[in-house]
Amino acid sequence: MALNSNGSLYMQHEWLIDVLADLKAFADAKGMGASAEALDDASLIVLAELNSLARADAAAAVGEHEGQTGSVTFLFEGRRLA
Repeated sequence: MALNSNGSLYMQHEWLIDVLADLKAFADAKGMGASAEALDDASLIVLAELNSLARADAAAAVGEHEGQTGSVTFLFEGRRLA
């Protein structure tokens, strides 16, 4: 799952939160208190999982470059500046 251009996984999946909010509003309007509370909990879980996925994606992106970096001296040697 990739981050979008501004780095926000939430923005890509904002519709999930919107759907849960609509369902919660319906449950509240119909007096379905337990369902409304469960949907509120579900929204928090979705946000937590999206945050976890974003962190995993960020860690994977860093890992993709593993071994491709070196010391500043090595970098400048490659450019014949050291």
